[in-house]
Amino acid sequence: MLAYGFFIVCPRMAAMTNIIGKNFDLSIYWLAIAGTLFSIPLLLIMCWVIQKWGLMAGLSFAVLTDFLSALILAPVSIRSAVETFIIAIFVVAGNRMAVWITSRFMVQ
Repeated sequence: MLAYGFFIVCPRMAAMTNIIGKNFDLSIYWLAIAGTLFSIPLLLIMCWVIQKWGLMAGLSFAVLTDFLSALILAPVSIRSAVETFIIAIFVVAGNRMAVWITSRFMVQ
């Protein structure tokens, strides 16, 4: 659970919390709590999608949620919206690259 807790924390989430907090004059602490509660069903859906259809389907769901986030953020900060979408693309590309590299250099 400790490793999972460390893994689920991401600088992008903290940056997003700060951007929303500044633009809407909200407490970053309440945003972190409310956002975490809102994300629980989405995380469960993503886990279910990965279990049922595989990692690429899960990554596709993640890109979809990133795209929705970018659409919501666009009126607040177009730069944050574009950065969110670009990061989503790099997550998918990074996953494919990691699988390719480890399959070439690490024998099971």
